[in-house]
Amino acid sequence: MAQDKLISIPRAAEIHFILDCIADAECCAVVGLSNMGKSALLRSVAPVALHGVGQIKADEYVFVYIDFNLMIEMSEQAFYELILRSARVALQDLDVPHVQDQLEDAYQKVIHSSNPFLAPLGFNEGVMGLCEGLSRRVVLLCDEFDEPFTSIEQRVFLNLRALKDRYDRQLCYVVATGKQLEEMRHGAEIGEFCELFAHQRLFLGPLNQQDMRMAMAGFLEGVVPTARDVDFVWDETGGHPGLLEAVCYALIESGIVGGQDDDKEYGFVRDKLDSDLNVRGECAKLWNGLNEKQREVLIEFVSGKKVEWDRIGPLVRNGILRRVGQEVRVFGALFSGFVRRQRLVKKPYPPGVRVDVDSGDVWVDGERVPALTDLEYRLMLLLYGRMGKLCGKYQIVEAVWGEDYIDQVDDARIEKLVSRLRKKIEPDLIEPRYLQTVRGRGYRLVEG
Repeated sequence: MAQDKLISIPRAAEIHFILDCIADAECCAVVGLSNMGKSALLRSVAPVALHGVGQIKADEYVFVYIDFNLMIEMSEQAFYELILRSARVALQDLDVPHVQDQLEDAYQKVIHSSNPFLAPLGFNEGVMGLCEGLSRRVVLLCDEFDEPFTSIEQRVFLNLRALKDRYDRQLCYVVATGKQLEEMRHGAEIGEFCELFAHQRLFLGPLNQQDMRMAMAGFLEGVVPTARDVDFVWDETGGHPGLLEAVCYALIESGIVGGQDDDKEYGFVRDKLDSDLNVRGECAKLWNGLNEKQREVLIEFVSGKKVEWDRIGPLVRNGILRRVGQEVRVFGALFSGFVRRQRLVKKPYPPGVRVDVDSGDVWVDGERVPALTDLEYRLMLLLYGRMGKLCGKYQIVEAVWGEDYIDQVDDARIEKLVSRLRKKIEPDLIEPRYLQTVRGRGYRLVEG
């Protein structure tokens, strides 16, 4: 095994784990809270594997990376369409015209299906063509898998299980989610799919110190950090990729990175970080990814109370708490301070829509609404930040999906997202009071 090649690769141990699963034709679940680097990890699997690391040989596998943020809508047909569309891209550089033709026929059957039976039929034909027509193992790398997994019909996942059972070593799935699959959805059909990942689960926490230094090199734009810079970033972020980026940019703006180690200057940067919107946003996403029980335990822990191991174990597993020698502590000072402040957020909210940007909670008329998905929360933050003002299509796409998606997200997809958000915040869906549509122009959030 080419272990030496892994030494200079970020997340080497994690990639090694995934590659071993793939080499054994086992499905694998990557579980990590917000911005822990799940997408970067999945995107790196194929390039690393195709360079001959581990047991993987380039000509024995075809990797299909699927970004489920690109689903046209949250439906069975759109799910199948995206997988086959991504497979078409993966085959572009392979000389397999017969498989490509079969895949194209299957893709057209899915997108032009006129009844609910044709879409799964076309999808299955496409997967059959891949597994039977290629002398390679087909690996589906399913990124941003949370929303489709929790939203579309359970029979879709029973179908995926059936395909895995049929082709066994010719097909495997790697999925990335914020929570364990079995925590997000229940049911007999969904349970059979979850069984595929029961013994191959990777919990993704913050970066280790070596990987953090490699990531810093990219964020610091060529500036070489001092040892004190590295220690400061490690203490504040604990290697969380999202916080790491925010702190590196704050250091660049301060002008002290790579220079003299002045305690007072680091103190100024530290004070600014507590109110930095990017830092607060990253902490809120992490907090939002925890369930109520985990939040309560974490507040008790940072308050200095003795907490039994069976209660803090899940927080250690997902990287929020970290073992340091004989101690257990919150992974970084910024998030630790954020958690301490949550003890003070106990006051009731007045009528109307309110967003606690520290915790990520949304309140309507004094009641906390059900947890929002990542896309719903991004839309909520945009509308809330422009309370009473109109938000058009391009503003929404840029804020929710990113500017790279401007030409890929249509009005129907925006309307479906708005509709899902309305279901969570509107007391009366027939007569929406807070989230208003201005036909032909966009949407706005009002005080009520």
